[in-house]
Parts: sequence; C-alpha cells; structure tokens
Amino acid sequence: MDAIYILSSVGAVTCLIFLVKVVRHLHCYLRPSSLHQCNPLGKESWALVTGASDGIGLGFAQELCDRGFNVFLHGRNHQKLLRVQEQLKAQWPTSKTKVIVFDAGKPTEEMSEIVREVGNANLTVLVNNVGGAIGVIATEYIKLQDMTHQQVQDLVSVNALFPAQLTRELLPILQKNAPSVILNMSSAAAHGLPWLSVYGATKGFVGTFSTALNAEMRAGGHQVEVIGVIVGSVKSPGNAHVDEGFFIPSSRTMARSALERVGCGRSQLWTYWRHRLQGFVFEWLPERLLQLVFIKRVRILIARRDEKQKPA
Repeated sequence: MDAIYILSSVGAVTCLIFLVKVVRHLHCYLRPSSLHQCNPLGKESWALVTGASDGIGLGFAQELCDRGFNVFLHGRNHQKLLRVQEQLKAQWPTSKTKVIVFDAGKPTEEMSEIVREVGNANLTVLVNNVGGAIGVIATEYIKLQDMTHQQVQDLVSVNALFPAQLTRELLPILQKNAPSVILNMSSAAAHGLPWLSVYGATKGFVGTFSTALNAEMRAGGHQVEVIGVIVGSVKSPGNAHVDEGFFIPSSRTMARSALERVGCGRSQLWTYWRHRLQGFVFEWLPERLLQLVFIKRVRILIARRDEKQKPA
C-alpha cells in the first residue's frame, strides 16, 4: 500500500510540474506585449535595428514603424539602406528613419560612431539582428575543416562580438531611457546542427549572453528587459532555399512574434509558437537520435540549395 501511495504521489507531482510548465508557456504566447511601455505618449521613441537591409531585420523595421517607433536602420550597404528607408517612409510617413552604415565584421573601438549617430534620441529598443553566414562564407553549410581562418574570425565577429560590443556601447542610453528592451537573435542552430558548428556556437553565446545580461539588469535595478530570441527556419533572402509553411514563417511574421513576446518574463524564448513546438522535440529526444534528425534535415536543405543553384 505504501508503495502504491508513493508512486501515486510521484505521479501527481510530475503531472503538476508538467501542467505548470504548460501554463507558463501558454502565458508567454497569450499575454499582450508590453512593448508600448517603451513608446509612451508624448515622446519620440526610437529603435535601432541591426542588419535592417532585408530579411528579419527589415521585418523588425516594418513592425516597429507600424507600432509608432522611429527607427535607426543599420547595415553595411548604404544604397540598400536608402531603398529601405524610402519604402518605410512611403508606408509610414509619420515614422522617422535614419541610416547607420557600419561593417559588423569589424567591431572595433570605432563603434562609438554608432553612439554618436544615436545622439540624444530617446532610444528604447535595440534589436541585435545582424548575423548569419551569408556574406561571410560562400555557403551557409560547410565543414569546419573546409573553412579558412578568416571565415571563422568573421563568423564570430558578426554573430557574437558585434552584438556584445554594440550592446555595451548603447546600454547606458537604454538604461537612461528605461523602460527599454534588447532583443538578441539566437537560433535553433545553437542545439548543434552539423555543418554549422561555428555559427551554432555563436548563437549559443547569444543565448547565454542574453540570460546573463537580463539577470545583470535586474540585479542593478534597471528596467531593461533582455530577451534571447530563438529562431527556427524562416523564409528570408539568407534562407531562400526554403518555402513558407506551417513551421516556416515570413521574416516579418518572425519579427512580429518577437515583439509580441516583450514583457513575458523569459530571458530566452522561441518567440514564434510553431518554432516552440519544434523546440519541444529538441528537448525530449535523446542526443544521438536528435543528431540523426539534424543530419537528415540539413542534408535535405543542402540538396534543396544545390538544386536551386543549378543553372536553368
């Protein structure tokens, strides 16, 4: 009888813990965003989006303009940024935009140039979106031994060093203008996808960096929320070999989902709920089985990429 009682108690506690986790997850996706607190009435609030020329960065710029923010558009191609600026001005004429040209592959002390561009603007949102492998290496799927020394350096610089250094530079401004929020783009690749070893490692850095910095802000009594946004597959120029589907949103949908999670109280989160479903699989499968799933999936993506790159 005692054994039955103990097993029943353990089962009840296990079910309760599972139910609490489910409720916590549902709360994140059903509660309204608190992003509006970063854009109070009577103030001109600004957001800075890195990598805003296209893809998820452009999606963030569009969504922030739609929510009444002014936006600093960062990128390394001046002409592309000007085209984006014109598009945003045509669709949201009341939102101001400013272009900031800076090569994220060279995060040096000269990053103070970005701080000077921000100036006295009421900056309350920082989106560390710039990253990826396109433009750094010839293909996003490559064996580590086939990469050059410079390619490894550039991947780490763009995906890890630049967001960390930029955040360090802008943090005093965000603290002064609080409440404010920092969104750092992480990735499902941090779970260990093959042929993405360095890129995945940098995204693991972004996740830990977000969690630690969020705790640091709380410890210091600063109203600066930091969220590591875990991103699955998204249809974008840098991921053009996939098509939109149930688990693959557009870049703007991905950006919208991240902004809608502001205030959820989590320092790392799959902000797109369908990606969260995939995340459960990552967490539950044994590591060796998960590796087999990853290997098969990436091989399919490589085959699709190679097929699309074939001359017509």
